[in-house]
Amino acid sequence: MKSRLALLMTLLIALLALVACGKDPATLSDIPAYEGATALQAGQDPVADTLIQNMEQDASLRANLGVGGSIEQMAYRLPDGATWEQVKSFYDKELGADGWESGMGGPGGDLASSIMESASASNPLFQTSIWSQGKQTLTLVRSANPTNESEVYLIMSLNTN
Repeated sequence: MKSRLALLMTLLIALLALVACGKDPATLSDIPAYEGATALQAGQDPVADTLIQNMEQDASLRANLGVGGSIEQMAYRLPDGATWEQVKSFYDKELGADGWESGMGGPGGDLASSIMESASASNPLFQTSIWSQGKQTLTLVRSANPTNESEVYLIMSLNTN
């Protein structure tokens, strides 16, 4: 009887240790910037200002509804010539190495991801992809300024539920 109790206690301690070692949710500071990309600064770029407003509105809406979670957004100007294939390949490698999976997961999420991939392939001005890990999704959007296609942005949106 004592040996069973000791085994049970050992298993319980091991389980608690595994739970304690759980990974904290990622923040955008954990996500690497694309090589050569320049972070946009609030107050200096209208895209960055818009993202700040998005986060404030999201936080207010969640507070009013009494739901948790958050959205963190950041934008970069991509270096000249950075194609969507290069950007996506970079993030497939970097995020995959950190345990992120391409897509939103599940049949519905996989279907949505497939549709986005198809749309991205046919639109050089706006491309998007999603990765997921635990209760988080990271959406990347590569968007070219329609009046100046040499101005290309990468917008990151990290949703934590």
